[in-house]
Amino acid sequence: MYTKILLVVVIIILSAFFFLHTQNPGTVTFVVTAEHTYVVPATMLLFAGFLAGVVLAVLNSLLVDAKRAITEMSARRDKKITLQADENFRKGNELLVKGDTTGARESIEKALKARPSDTGMTIALSETYTRERRPKEAISVLENGLAANPSSIGILMAIAKCANESSDAFRAARAYEDVIKIDPRNAFALKRLRDLRVSEKRWNEAASLQKTVADSERDGANEKEKRLLAGLYFEAADQCAAEGKLSDAVLRLKDVLKADDSFMPAHILLGDILWRQGNPGGAIKVWEKAYAKYPNSEPLLLKLEDIYIKESAPDLILEKYKREILARPNDTNLRLLLSRLYLRLEMVDNAIEELESLHLEGEDSYYPQVLLGEASLRRKQNNRAAHLFHKALGLDKEFLPPFTCSNCSFDVKSWAARCPSCGEWNTLAMSAPPAKTQQPKTQAQLPLLR
Repeated sequence: MYTKILLVVVIIILSAFFFLHTQNPGTVTFVVTAEHTYVVPATMLLFAGFLAGVVLAVLNSLLVDAKRAITEMSARRDKKITLQADENFRKGNELLVKGDTTGARESIEKALKARPSDTGMTIALSETYTRERRPKEAISVLENGLAANPSSIGILMAIAKCANESSDAFRAARAYEDVIKIDPRNAFALKRLRDLRVSEKRWNEAASLQKTVADSERDGANEKEKRLLAGLYFEAADQCAAEGKLSDAVLRLKDVLKADDSFMPAHILLGDILWRQGNPGGAIKVWEKAYAKYPNSEPLLLKLEDIYIKESAPDLILEKYKREILARPNDTNLRLLLSRLYLRLEMVDNAIEELESLHLEGEDSYYPQVLLGEASLRRKQNNRAAHLFHKALGLDKEFLPPFTCSNCSFDVKSWAARCPSCGEWNTLAMSAPPAKTQQPKTQAQLPLLR
């Protein structure tokens, strides 16, 4: 059919040519150069132009068909390579699951050669080295993959994981930093980098990272993150204070109290800084104000006790204790602290009277017994016995009361901003466990964050 149509078209064209040739017998002089001129019929020149156009159209069609054929051939080849790469990758993963890391690596390497920019294959290949405990080779594979995919969060996370396993904290931190540059609110990377900064005691950076985490969390999880943020701000302030940067420390403490006004260590440290700056009145004001808002904070009373005694005004703290006991007569801790203060001021009879009163009321726990024993020794003036008593009990000369963590129930001999067991801040409160059941515990240093 196509041939017949083409034949009809040719006949029509030839018929038109001969018709026009008979109707237009004139000629045209066609000058190429001064020496080369040609005289041709006008219809012949027209026909030659038409024929040239047909030839060009045919050649163009042939070129298009050839290009299409080459493209289709290339696509078929790429599809074949892709299918083979997928098959090698699948086989490699199966071998990896079975524990054949060498066979898995060979298959995955074949797949990766076909698709060098595939992040999944790059990570899988690094895993074969990781399984063999060869972290340097694993990181090398991932670094090469990162060069081809500089914005791949998956590869960066895999690098951080390998670096952590090989104890390369610097490389892990850099990988997490790169992730955060790409995705500023990536919670996993933020938390891992925060933990690394905490382990390095780079508190300001840790707090900055934690603020981003806290701003991203919601509901109950947000409260937990805010508590941690307050703790990190406090550590940054404490570090500044230790380095003598008192103004910076005060600014950080304001951040702590803005995040959590009930964070007692911040109030205590703020007063300590004012004291160091030669402003005992300011320190007293800070601690009095905090105690008025949070009256069950015995560490604040202990700080006030120290500063009043050092400022030669013990009568003021004595009056304060008595006022607080009148306001809360059933608060045993207040009466124990008053007894302790009596001992510090050598008011032994007053201490014995208060402690015996507690004993008659049924208070027979460890700490009041210690205080009563010390008071008795002082009245007898048996210095040698007192020395042995102190040594056996492991107490310092000030007879600090015991404290217990409200989060993990860990016991410590003196108040601290942070529990040495669970790592939580602002959880130590005064306690007096029974003497018969009291078991000494070792204050082991546990992980910084839980």
